[in-house]
Amino acid sequence: MNYGIIPFDNRTVLGNYIIPEVDESLTATTITSIINAWNTHTAIDSYGRPWINAEGVHVVLRTSRANAKYLIAGLQDDQKTMHANALYVKGESICGLLDRTITQARRLDREKYIRYSQLLYIAIRDCSRARELRAEHYEYINKAVKTLKRDRASSFNIENDELTGDALIYATAEFSHIRSVSIYPMQASHVENGLVINKSTHNIITQNGINDETELLYLCHTNGWSTTWHQVYMNYIQTVAL
Repeated sequence: MNYGIIPFDNRTVLGNYIIPEVDESLTATTITSIINAWNTHTAIDSYGRPWINAEGVHVVLRTSRANAKYLIAGLQDDQKTMHANALYVKGESICGLLDRTITQARRLDREKYIRYSQLLYIAIRDCSRARELRAEHYEYINKAVKTLKRDRASSFNIENDELTGDALIYATAEFSHIRSVSIYPMQASHVENGLVINKSTHNIITQNGINDETELLYLCHTNGWSTTWHQVYMNYIQTVAL
């Protein structure tokens, strides 16, 4: 199954969010350019997350194109994606860059413009369309997680605990997420992001506070459990949108 970025919503954010009030000391033309940059370059994915076209990042950060390009290059790969031949950056990363830029603004007037840009991001993140998409995704996840044990067991013909190799006691067995739901909610509904194991095995994982594949792999080595799942999982991670 391909878990790449789900196509962006085609509708513009324009008109779907409330423009924050503007400090009267700020120049109208500069404020207009910031608003236009957010309106023109923002897209919302099917998870309800804002993404910013790299072409507009320098405006929303109030910096040069060269500086913006440098900052974008320094972001983790999972914070960027190509869509319709354009590079997009996750809104949460842009918000982080705005926060960093605020603390390094060097002038109070520049800080005010950047703070206003950050307010626009928050308004877009919480706009009606983004909230609708997030609500739809929450509902989907809540339904999907209830059938993960059944779906994985049937899809992969699982008859044994995937970690210990013991006979699977299906009635009480559990789907154990490899990357935890609380930290990686976007993968919560994926059958590839978990293993069907006996309840006793799952209890050990829970007691050890396992949150991701690295911690689980270490626990497997410690307990002499199977590690064959790891490479399969890493192949899956290459296809997933985080």
